[in-house]
Amino acid sequence: MLYKKERPAILMFQDGRYFQGIGFGATKIVTGEFVFNTMTGAGYLETLTDPSYWGQIVVMTHPLVGNYGVSPWEKDEYGITKYFESDSIKVTGYVVNECCKHPSHYQSVKTLDEFLTEQDVPGIEWIDTRAVTKILREEGVQVGALAVYESGEKPDIDDLKQVAAEAEDPNLRNLASEVSTKVVNVYKPSNPIGKVVLLDMGAKLNILRNLVYRGLEIIVVPYNYTYKQIMSYNPDGVFISNGPGDPAICKNAIEVSSKLIEQSIPAMGICLGNQILALGAGGSSYKLKYGHRGGNKTVINPQSQKCYITSQNHGFCVKDFEKGGFEEILRNIDDESNEGIEHKTKPIFAVQFHPEACPGPLDSLYLFDKFVENMRLRP
Repeated sequence: MLYKKERPAILMFQDGRYFQGIGFGATKIVTGEFVFNTMTGAGYLETLTDPSYWGQIVVMTHPLVGNYGVSPWEKDEYGITKYFESDSIKVTGYVVNECCKHPSHYQSVKTLDEFLTEQDVPGIEWIDTRAVTKILREEGVQVGALAVYESGEKPDIDDLKQVAAEAEDPNLRNLASEVSTKVVNVYKPSNPIGKVVLLDMGAKLNILRNLVYRGLEIIVVPYNYTYKQIMSYNPDGVFISNGPGDPAICKNAIEVSSKLIEQSIPAMGICLGNQILALGAGGSSYKLKYGHRGGNKTVINPQSQKCYITSQNHGFCVKDFEKGGFEEILRNIDDESNEGIEHKTKPIFAVQFHPEACPGPLDSLYLFDKFVENMRLRP
């Protein structure tokens, strides 16, 4: 039973199944792809602002979210936002069991409810997120709608069913083009040891932090920059970032990666960047049933049998990249899907997970050092 002051909210799957709850954040109706994230109670600010979630309605499996509030929009000495992974919330909608109304943290300047409200993103709480996750886990990700109504407003279930039924699969769009930078941005430390062009497919800011903190000048360019435009900066290496959506749609980035491989340019890719490099090598991509999203995903090196705990957020994966001269260097321990590739003779590698973490474990930060070393060893 809803109290009069509370806003009714509905989570509606495309097949007509729905869950009723209480709304927070923005009052509106949105559509998108429902996915679940197994992150703990920490890391929700980074999750909310991760561009890889563009077009998706995220279900958090942890029962309480928002307990340490929301940090201020501050920047570091390089002009990179400190506490978030982009300049705005990128998820389309947010689903939690309970949204904390009275957070406690010395950096907190607002509640999660206030944050979503000012960013015009709807949220729903007090629904059985375990039941929702079970559906996604057993049946695969679902397209649908999330609706938050005004207090006292009676939801029109039939109307919302129609909205959900007509909802577009966001993966049919070029989502990377929607979150990529529109202008070239430069981040330059004093006395840089090298120069990297980062092809922005929806990059998390902690990638920039990890690169610039290692003394690299970073030139961030839009998703549609050609190989010729990228190389006009005379970089020591090229980085292809993470991002949302189907990698097969990213035709320009695939062409860029193909040229990088052909010319033996030191390169590193993360997440969508892993997929793009694999496709540039002649491989293929496919959609996972429910994806890998969370901060506790184990990957294994098939040669050394060494394991790493990783942070992940992707719905697609790759195969058949071996014919392009690459070998698998990391594999998912749960479903044996690819988690990393490296060229056998050229300074090019990529991983499917997020070594920059934020949130998540720091097991794989060494990969940024490997990228730096590859540039130093360039002939």
